[in-house]
Amino acid sequence: MNEKKPLFSSTLVIRSAVVEDVDTLRDVFRRASLATEGAQAFFADHPEWLVWDDAMLPFARVAVVDGRVIGFASARPVDDFLELEDLFTDPDWMRKGIARSLIKDVERRGMRVEVTAGPHAVAFYKSVGFVVSGIANTQGGPAPRLQLDATCVRP
Repeated sequence: MNEKKPLFSSTLVIRSAVVEDVDTLRDVFRRASLATEGAQAFFADHPEWLVWDDAMLPFARVAVVDGRVIGFASARPVDDFLELEDLFTDPDWMRKGIARSLIKDVERRGMRVEVTAGPHAVAFYKSVGFVVSGIANTQGGPAPRLQLDATCVRP
């Protein structure tokens, strides 16, 4: 029985990513991307999109349980907001509150957060307080643009 149970937040640590995390970030990025329903065919056509951009390391925060990186988010400042570039959870840890905790961590910076989301992620982003603000034209086609007003941090 592989029943997934919620994670108790007392065992989760969120910290800044360090160079030693890069290989794990690449692995989580790739495996989480491929775990998305219907992604295999898309990434077969665009394998270059399965490579995490190491330039995001200074902006990355990692979720760690028992010394193991199980997810990460990277949000870089752009003008007066944060652009959420990455939000990925190890497939073995999905649906345990990791991504939600990472969003709360980004939100604590007290700036509006914006993201261009794949259609599969819109419901999640709405569930954590994002609202659709438009459509972005991306290399992969049109994608929903969402934002979160984090100027007033929620509990």
